[in-house]
Amino acid sequence: MEKASDIMTKDVVCVKVPGVREDVLQLIHEHNHFGFPVVKKGENTLVGIITRTDLMRKPDENQIALLMTRDVVSLNKDASLKEIASILLSNRIRRVPIVEDDQIVGLITTADIVHKTILRANISDPVEKHMKKEVVSIYEGTPLPVALTIMELANVELMPVLNDASELSGVLSKADLFSSSEIISERKISSMSAESEGDSWSWDAIPQLVVTKKELRLPSKPVSEIMVKNVISTFEQTPISECAKLMRKHDVDQIPVTTVNGELVGIIRDTDLLQAYFDKLTEK
Repeated sequence: MEKASDIMTKDVVCVKVPGVREDVLQLIHEHNHFGFPVVKKGENTLVGIITRTDLMRKPDENQIALLMTRDVVSLNKDASLKEIASILLSNRIRRVPIVEDDQIVGLITTADIVHKTILRANISDPVEKHMKKEVVSIYEGTPLPVALTIMELANVELMPVLNDASELSGVLSKADLFSSSEIISERKISSMSAESEGDSWSWDAIPQLVVTKKELRLPSKPVSEIMVKNVISTFEQTPISECAKLMRKHDVDQIPVTTVNGELVGIIRDTDLLQAYFDKLTEK
């Protein structure tokens, strides 16, 4: 059976501490990845993980050490794919660092298992058996800030987009929203003195504290301006391994599922494929 060393990425791109938010944004732009291991500058010792979610959750924080997740789940290079899949699924994470003597030597993501293993695992189960049937869709005229709120409330990473005729016209992901966000700086002035009623005197000059706060904001433009219009979809009866090939070909991690008549009936995610793969391994 394959193990971590067989499919892991060995040239791991890492974020270094000390560092700032802009360092992470630069790596996201350069590599089109949304999560990175964090190591000490000048060393290769794993100290954390930082993801797009961390940046969005703390928009006014700038230091990587305060943004990153410190309690990192890691494995060694001899870990089996069954063990890796179990760790990813049970912890609801998308990447696990591979460590040897406290040094990071590799990284395995959900995409690695889908693209390198599941696509050739000959899993014939149809997509409909594992897809998510409760689909949260959105109207293409919805403002982006509202779209993000809907995603957060529904706990989804991708939403099909519908037009005026209720037809599928695109898809919108959190990655699309993140790419469209802007860092806005606000300066707020706060008085450092307290007034007392009845005082017959007061300071001529009141000390003031000037605070600059950075926030991640979305412009109020409609979903239709940033959604992906060339929608990749699949059918209910598509085998799991064939779906994995489709995800690799188009470099996507979620695909809308339709009937042969084009009716939207679900969403299949790479984590769903991983669960199907783990189920098969558990059966053996």
